[in-house]
Amino acid sequence: MNYLSDIQKFIESNTLLSTTFSLLLLVIAGMVTHLICKFFVVKVVRKVFFSTHKKQVPLDKDVRLSEKLSNFIPVITVYYLLQFMPDLPEHLLIAIKTICGILFFVYLSLFFTEVLEIVNNSYSRKSKRKNHSIKGYIQVGKILVHIISAIMILAIMSNKSPVIIISSLGAVAAVLMLVFQHTLMSLVANIQVSSNDVLQLGDWIEMPDKGISGEVIDIALHTITLRNWDNTLSRIPTKNFLTETYTNWQAMFSSGARRIMRSFHLDQMSIRFLDHELIQQMSQIRGVNEQLSALMDGRDSNAVSDRWFTDNGMTNLTVFRKYLTAWLLQRDDIKQDMYIVVRTMKPSPEGLPVEVYCFTSSIYWVEYENSQSAIFEYIYAIVGQFGLRMYQHPGGNDFWRLSQQHASSAKSVEQQAD
Repeated sequence: MNYLSDIQKFIESNTLLSTTFSLLLLVIAGMVTHLICKFFVVKVVRKVFFSTHKKQVPLDKDVRLSEKLSNFIPVITVYYLLQFMPDLPEHLLIAIKTICGILFFVYLSLFFTEVLEIVNNSYSRKSKRKNHSIKGYIQVGKILVHIISAIMILAIMSNKSPVIIISSLGAVAAVLMLVFQHTLMSLVANIQVSSNDVLQLGDWIEMPDKGISGEVIDIALHTITLRNWDNTLSRIPTKNFLTETYTNWQAMFSSGARRIMRSFHLDQMSIRFLDHELIQQMSQIRGVNEQLSALMDGRDSNAVSDRWFTDNGMTNLTVFRKYLTAWLLQRDDIKQDMYIVVRTMKPSPEGLPVEVYCFTSSIYWVEYENSQSAIFEYIYAIVGQFGLRMYQHPGGNDFWRLSQQHASSAKSVEQQAD
């Protein structure tokens, strides 16, 4: 006992040694507390916060939370032990308390940031609305947590009340508004976009002016990220979705129907009135006779003269439009309860446009394009059976055939002259 008392007296008589011993004790206490937290806090967190979680499913949230807790609990321990070390120099005592206060709020903000991130991930996995994102609100919460932490740290460093710090911010409010103007605008835009459900995860967004067309993969506070169909990424400011025009194709997917609206051009010189020769040619196509009977009020086409078709305005294009409409109604991939229209448009130097307007049940791109291609490939192949011709600009092969015909005609004339 005398030996220990002598050591205590020696330490008390040497101020530098006493201070060094106290600091070493604080460091050791902090390290021991940190190690204890590493091993035991994770079990406490799992039992308190995740007790209903299935044991066979591995967790990472409890480990992340325990790591954040194990950071600032040693700071609390060191701050508490300072109460039992009154012999430390006053300036050193104040410095250690200030550092502990700063570290406490830094680690506390990191802890709440991690909690908000876990809430965001849990909502994304468990929410019934899988395509709804609360990431913008989570980011706003993180900003508020960091702002409060910064105010508390300033209050600790200046040794003033947080109320005084907050009241002094009113003098620089204009500067803060200027600095955070983009954040405030993005916050308002994010709230409007999320609350009105005009944009959700997985939506197909198209902005033709910017050359953007792809799927929404992330909705953040400042930007919305799209994966274009060429697998490139585009980040668009959130406020742009309130000020610029864009197309959201999600309603089309929800309706289960996708529109086909495409025209093909006919040679106007191929349009003519019906006659018996043309009717005989068209009658080889299944379904044409039914359309002719409906147009002729059930009359026998063989019993009327060619003049009758002229007087009643019966053209090959009329029969073709009626036939094409009936053919579309028979297709399984065309929605029967939506518009099916085959109509002629305003003539142009490119020919007479005939528009096919209908809705296909194939909403996905590959299936949709296959259905649309099959329809128009059939149209291009069958149109000749109605005495109609497709219009297209003359190509090199057309001029070559004309030159060959001209050369053949000239050669025949020369042979006849000889």
